[in-house]
Amino acid sequence: MREALPLSAVIRCPSNSVHLPAGIRRQCTTTTRTTIAMSQILVIGASGKTGRHVVTGLITRGATVRAASRTPEKLDLEEVYRVRFDWHDESTWGPAIEGIEGVYLVKPESADVVEVVGRFLEEVKTAGVVRVVLLSEGATQTRPDHIAERHVERVVEASDLEWTILRPSWYMDDLVDEDFFGTMIRNDRVIVMTTGGSATAWIDARDIAEVAAEILVNGGAARQALNLTGPEALTLDQLAKRITATAGPVEGVEESVAEAQKRMRADGLDEGFVTYITRISESIVEGNTAIVTGEVARVTARPPRNIDTFLAEHESQLRPSGKVRSETHAEQALRCARNNEALFRRQISAWAGNKIDDLVDCYASSIVYRDMPFPDEPISGKAAFREHMKGYNALFADGQVEVELVTLTASGTNVVGELRCHARYVGPGAPEEGAPVSWYATLIDTVVDGEIVSEHAYFDPATFDRAVQQVTS
Repeated sequence: MREALPLSAVIRCPSNSVHLPAGIRRQCTTTTRTTIAMSQILVIGASGKTGRHVVTGLITRGATVRAASRTPEKLDLEEVYRVRFDWHDESTWGPAIEGIEGVYLVKPESADVVEVVGRFLEEVKTAGVVRVVLLSEGATQTRPDHIAERHVERVVEASDLEWTILRPSWYMDDLVDEDFFGTMIRNDRVIVMTTGGSATAWIDARDIAEVAAEILVNGGAARQALNLTGPEALTLDQLAKRITATAGPVEGVEESVAEAQKRMRADGLDEGFVTYITRISESIVEGNTAIVTGEVARVTARPPRNIDTFLAEHESQLRPSGKVRSETHAEQALRCARNNEALFRRQISAWAGNKIDDLVDCYASSIVYRDMPFPDEPISGKAAFREHMKGYNALFADGQVEVELVTLTASGTNVVGELRCHARYVGPGAPEEGAPVSWYATLIDTVVDGEIVSEHAYFDPATFDRAVQQVTS
């Protein structure tokens, strides 16, 4: 066991780097940061995806680590104290936190998680613990307070501890995990997700752990929630291409929320888990996981690992383990239909949100677009289509349209979608405050190689005149 090197409880540093003893060097700022002297840190989930790397990060920073597990004798970790800890056996809590200054908290998987974590935090406070880092999950801040994962955060936020909440995006490690994507990538050569065409900023578990270890030992980010991501966000198609470049052909297969729920129920998963995964999928579809942050670099003073580095390191786990089964014609058609449906949903989301660049990205350079009430005025090419849509969205307040998908049918080559639209019309003839308008539209798209090459839009242009007349009459 390597003992922690003695430091004063408070270190004041100038704005330049200060050379500290080996293992606990850090970049200091002009602000005062409290470093725990002779750090004694409890790591819950010490054998988990992040926990084992947190242990390493703490040791390299000079901390004394207490590794917690229900079966501590099975922990294959060096230079740590092993201690039994069971969320469902509260008699194990006291011995685990005795003399501890900081805790890496990985919440339990249980129906009463909020109550359990609440009781644990009370015991932690009584024991004199200074600092807690909670491993949460990405986009939790977008969920209502009564949802379990957000409710746990609120309990931590309400404590008197020096807390930090980590909200990491989806782990790169799940790409090789047997319980996530590992088997399907290696054996079936597909990666199935529900994304709606939105991207995810995948993050390496080691980067999450480095952030946690740095904060637990050296402080910073007190009473803050940090959104942790990798250096770039990738769509499902882009991710599949990156994996293909490293480990051979892999296809990204888009799965709707309903399809995912049906599959999970068929696999015998309980409704609580199905609901939880659905929340994650909906968060991805809404674009919450596509935001790239700089928190990893800010806390650790180095950039996060990129997806290509991770894939290269795990190439052997991504390559086929045996003979790869060929995809049947029916399976290929279904995959194409799902991908085309995802493309359509992304297209409509971009249009409704007035994200013209994202909208145009859904179309081929040779796009031919027709407003069917005006069949003699087709629009050809991306540049002309961009200007047309900019002008069209300018007819509505802030360019925003509320869209409800009434029906949606997709095949390997076409998508047909019926929309019910609501907006405030501010175009020609409208009063200054605009006129509320609702209308139906039907889009018929032809898709080739993941891009819309033609689109026919059916709607009644007289709807807008009637809306203005109702307001002004």
